Amino acid sequence: MKLDQLLLATPGAELVIANNPFTYAGKADMELDGGDVRHWMFDASGRMLTVSPDDEELMLYRLMDEQVEAENETIGYQGKDYEFTYEDIGSIVAVDGDAMVEEDERYAFSDYESDDGEMIRIVRNDNTGDVMCFIGSMVGEDDVMAVE
Repeated sequence: MKLDQLLLATPGAELVIANNPFTYAGKADMELDGGDVRHWMFDASGRMLTVSPDDEELMLYRLMDEQVEAENETIGYQGKDYEFTYEDIGSIVAVDGDAMVEEDERYAFSDYESDDGEMIRIVRNDNTGDVMCFIGSMVGEDDVMAVE
């Protein structure tokens, strides 16, 4: 599924992402401080598909049961080391449907990657201090299909 088609999905749409069912519940549009826009699409079971149109990058994450913290830019989790790769901050400018984040709030996020390409994303709400931790991996446009 092309990124522009994916971003036109409406809450309740049934998708299959990397052979996993994903019932789209809602989307948050985040404007980064640098001006780029990222889209965070959520399902009802705590998964998040992040869409970066400028990079044509898709990441499928699931909410972790526990919180993890970086120590010296590294996270150790389930026998793997995840190295710091990226961080940014932005504001949620629009929410459509049921998202795990709130409109008009600022979120900072940091990404950490393991040697096999698995990613941990730590998301902190700058307004409340609440933290969510996600784990996932990159998917391609070909890995996303609408269920008719």
